[in-house]
Amino acid sequence: MKPGAPATFGAHLKYLRETAGFTQEELATIAGLSVHAVSALERGHRKRPHVETVRALSAALDLTGSIRDSFVASARASAVATAADELSGASLPLALTVLHGRDTDLQTLRQWLAGPELRLITILGPGGVGKTRLALELARRIADEDSTRVVFVPLAYIRDPGLAASAIAEALGLADLSGSDLPRRVHEACGGQATLLVVDNFEQLLDAAPLLADLLTSISVLRLLVTSRAPLHLRGEREYVLGPLTLAQGAEAMPPADLARVPAVRLFVERVRDVQPDFCLTAANGRTITAICRRLDALPLALELAAPWMKVLTPEDLLGRLGRDPLLATAGPRDLPERQQTMNATVAWSYQLLDAPMQRALRRLGALSGRFSIDAAAAVLFDGETSTRSEAIDVLAVLIDKSLLLRAETAVATRPLFRMLETVRAFAARELAAADETDAAMEGLACYCVREAALAFSGLVGPSQADWLHRVHEDFENYRCALMWLIARDRAAEASDVAWGLLFFWLIRGQAAEGRHWYEEILKLKNLAPAVESRALTGAAYMCFSQGELARARAALTRVFALPRAVHGADAVVWAEAEDVSARVELGRGNLEAARDWFVRAVASFDALALPWGVGHSLIGMSGAFIDTDRPDRAEELLDEAMATLHDGAPWFLARALLVRGILAVRRGAADEAIVLARQSLTHIRDLHDKYAFVHATVPLAAAAALKGDCAWAARIMGARDVVAERTGVSVVIKPAQALSEEVAREVREHLGTERWERAYAAGRQASIDALINDIEHVLSNDVAT
Repeated sequence: MKPGAPATFGAHLKYLRETAGFTQEELATIAGLSVHAVSALERGHRKRPHVETVRALSAALDLTGSIRDSFVASARASAVATAADELSGASLPLALTVLHGRDTDLQTLRQWLAGPELRLITILGPGGVGKTRLALELARRIADEDSTRVVFVPLAYIRDPGLAASAIAEALGLADLSGSDLPRRVHEACGGQATLLVVDNFEQLLDAAPLLADLLTSISVLRLLVTSRAPLHLRGEREYVLGPLTLAQGAEAMPPADLARVPAVRLFVERVRDVQPDFCLTAANGRTITAICRRLDALPLALELAAPWMKVLTPEDLLGRLGRDPLLATAGPRDLPERQQTMNATVAWSYQLLDAPMQRALRRLGALSGRFSIDAAAAVLFDGETSTRSEAIDVLAVLIDKSLLLRAETAVATRPLFRMLETVRAFAARELAAADETDAAMEGLACYCVREAALAFSGLVGPSQADWLHRVHEDFENYRCALMWLIARDRAAEASDVAWGLLFFWLIRGQAAEGRHWYEEILKLKNLAPAVESRALTGAAYMCFSQGELARARAALTRVFALPRAVHGADAVVWAEAEDVSARVELGRGNLEAARDWFVRAVASFDALALPWGVGHSLIGMSGAFIDTDRPDRAEELLDEAMATLHDGAPWFLARALLVRGILAVRRGAADEAIVLARQSLTHIRDLHDKYAFVHATVPLAAAAALKGDCAWAARIMGARDVVAERTGVSVVIKPAQALSEEVAREVREHLGTERWERAYAAGRQASIDALINDIEHVLSNDVAT
């Protein structure tokens, strides 16, 4: 980037876009965003760009090296995020359109939330009325005031009330917890800070409403803004019924200039211009356009679905079709509210205008939940086949053109994603069931998930680990659907293939509680084959170990070793993992000799299978068994061997090696070496969003700072570490690191005294990961200078 180039993210983005010669429209198309989104970012109206948005823009602009780093850094600077915020993944979604006609709604809801008495507000209304869009706008305005932490919890694609706790925990960045533990952990995560939880699409999870009540009872600083088609019926709930956009009586007679300011008409015209840029509202067509809006009850989604047909129909044709189409009288159950019938009928009308192949395609895509890739679409469209990828692209393009499908943000620029609005998806799913095609579509989804999970297992232990973590996360709702469907049909082998493929995702992203749930659900099935049972048991054991339940982990492993042993293929990998987990369990129990023996077996097993990642991971684990012995040199030797084996391996494994090396360097008094190692580790952690690794990596860094005599810096590091630990529930569980942490904290507090300690520690709690890395660079550069 040239000297003097703008530093704010919005200005930075505009500078790079213009340098590349793109218009906002061109950049939006390449990045898979809306023009409004790009415009809002450039103007600074969107102050906290989502990490996936930044990645998509970076890829679209083809940024590399220092220019890319500077661009990403400007996004982080705009967000002013603490380390805990960076690792929580709790950003608000980027709005795709301008919000029209909701000023009064926003003002009322803002006043309600500003008062001390209201802590639960539910925005009610039919599908398509704009509940989510209104909630997001309100949340964004509150977040921009910087006095309240705002967290968005999307529930549209979750059907099991038992997963509501997991969704809330994930949005807050909490690691591994059960529903019963959620109130306590959320209380710790809030840390006394005013927090607004925006819980979106709660209507299908009403049985989980008591969970929200428990949160409000336990956490005084917490407020809930919920969107739902039905009230929660909880004490203290204030209902806000959201109506359609304003469309006053007599609007038909308004001159075009005045009519263009009517919210419903303005929205419709904007969406028409998306497909017909030269469209103008005139005296000749104004009355017809107003009648169209009125015919659609001024429901935002209905207007957005109808507008694209203006590309092929005149306003008069569109109004005529809406007026005489029998679907408007028959679509949807008759006992639905009138506006809900209108919304269903509008989707049905758009569906009816498609030809038969496109109708089938829309139905089939209704089997997908959340975001989905081209390959996932191909699988449900063409019965599990992915060789028809080009045909799937053609189908998606048609449905996007009809506004029945949307491009979605993606963290992997080379893998475009798509999504349906929930109202459209629900309609498609109903049509799928009516056509008796649900099982066929789900069969395709299951094939995709089995195939993708096998790729994920390899990807999650390789150099592209960060991309694969994002890729699995983006597919996660579809994995859940496939697992539920397979387990309900006693198809344990395929379910275990999917669950096993996600093993390292659950470990790295701190979602062992959910991983354990799926493994245990598989183990409940009857007549399990040994290979299936060993996968599920080993997976469950690893999850239990990561949750600190060593006895349960050991019991599961004992069952694994009682099963027939496989000597080749995927089953042999499971056996090697079982040996590795056994070693870690024994190490956690303090049985060092037993741990070393198991690690030796695991290394031999992985080596026989020619799996360097497994060998390196076990060697790193074994090095931990020598930290607190009279053989620290042996730990160094094992780490050297591990690093040589892993080479350019997965960052998650490398971060663990760097942790052990950092502790050993501190023990030798080599403070600068420990600091260099921490810098490497923090770089990996930032890319992986690994809360567990962050909490541990800051232990030798703080110890090294204390060794250099900079106790204030050590206190800041501990402040940054503790806020992440409190927010996420992660604690230092590796015994050598735990002992070192307690020792350093005691020495630093004693050296600084209460006042200086509290001041430095509080500053650290506000620090970002980039700030920690900048401190390291500053210290190291000063050392070189002297």
